[in-house]
Amino acid sequence: MAPICVRSRALLLSAALALVVGSAGATLPEYKLGEVAAEDVVTPVPLLVVNPEATEALRQKIAQQVLFVVRFTPRATAEAERELQDAVGQARGAFSEAMKDALGGRQPVSTDIGTPAYARVLAKVARTTTKGLPLDKLGPLWLRYESDDAVVQTLLQPVREVMAQPVVATKTDNGMPNSQSVRLLAMKSLTEAPTAAELEAAGTTVPASKVLGLSRARRLVETAFPAGQEAMGKFAATYVRVNAAPDLDLTNIIRARRMEGVTANDAYEAAQVIVRKGQTVDRRAVSALAAMREKSMIGTLQTKLAQEQTVAVQITSQTKWIAGGLGLVVIALAGILWRLRSRPSTALVAVGPNPAPAGSGWKALPGGDDESWRSRALAAEGKAERAQQAIRTGALGWMKEKIFHSVVQQREQLLSVQQKAEQEMRELEQRLEHLHAPLQERISAYEKRIDELEQDLAVKGEENRQLIGARIAVARQHLSVERERGRFGTN
Repeated sequence: MAPICVRSRALLLSAALALVVGSAGATLPEYKLGEVAAEDVVTPVPLLVVNPEATEALRQKIAQQVLFVVRFTPRATAEAERELQDAVGQARGAFSEAMKDALGGRQPVSTDIGTPAYARVLAKVARTTTKGLPLDKLGPLWLRYESDDAVVQTLLQPVREVMAQPVVATKTDNGMPNSQSVRLLAMKSLTEAPTAAELEAAGTTVPASKVLGLSRARRLVETAFPAGQEAMGKFAATYVRVNAAPDLDLTNIIRARRMEGVTANDAYEAAQVIVRKGQTVDRRAVSALAAMREKSMIGTLQTKLAQEQTVAVQITSQTKWIAGGLGLVVIALAGILWRLRSRPSTALVAVGPNPAPAGSGWKALPGGDDESWRSRALAAEGKAERAQQAIRTGALGWMKEKIFHSVVQQREQLLSVQQKAEQEMRELEQRLEHLHAPLQERISAYEKRIDELEQDLAVKGEENRQLIGARIAVARQHLSVERERGRFGTN
């Protein structure tokens, strides 16, 4: 009894809500953007409405907070240093081989410095190595088999210092701001897509002025060498390479993720004016009116669903009564058949003109009209037998027909309720689409309805399980469609 009372109260509450909101929705004017309101519009229920203008401003603010992303790979500096060292090492090997050939196979000595053979070897090595290699400083060291680390470190130091900063191919036509800070994301390679861990890293914030173009970075290396060593500066500058890349697409992806689901809402209390007479209808007012219509439609749908639940309860109750009545009928018919079968049979035997033998138990009928009495007795017995057969076949047929029609009627009612639920879901979807309801709100509405139906499913009977299961299946289909739309960015 208690569940029925609770269900009745819920039905009355839903009906009252639908009546209040529905009556407002029926008289709600269809204002368009830029029109002037002819009268005040008051909401009968609390509303939470998305403010388009405030939402746009909030998203712009969040977009500005997301710094421009510049991918940066520190490994490029180590690669540049290794290439410079390899170039110096290859030049030293070529110098040693050329000196041995020039000296006829003997080992060079310090006195060979400045000789014509020494000069020819330096010229030959200069033609085969990178332009600007300081052979005048390295040649004497190589000839005396001394270490050239000091000279190599002099070449590497400016390259290392410049490439510690992000170096891009060009700072123009890449969308990177010139007066704002940027976010450096350290990555293993500039040619590979960033991993999830690299995207989630905090990165380093640097001013955009710290990002160097390739040509400027090379000039900085050249100017790091004093006067008279310009050739060394040009040699070292050739090993400066790009180690960063501005990424506008990745920046937009991160901004979109940050702004996903961000809205600015206006809250309206019950009986509050949402559009005043004489007011020019703006986007905010249009959104409030659309939310009010949506509230009306949802309230109406909830009332219909509550009514269907009540009908389902009534169908269940009627089914139980029918089943009980059929059970009583079956028991009564079984008793009647048992009584008929348990009666003693009185078979009649034709008697001839001769008297029955003594002790046989047969007696002659009075009046001597034996043939007439026997005919009547046989006819009466046939009628009784046919009556019993008619009772058995008629009762069983009536039972089968009654049960069959009851089952078919219940199935048709369940199918009708399922089709009605699907139709109502389609109508709700079309109305929400017409009102341009936000995608997230539509998904939330379907998810909330599924939760309510699953809670009802846990306490309902078998008949209601089929009904509510059909509604859950329909709601889940629509929820899947809305999520697919959200995946492709449609609203």
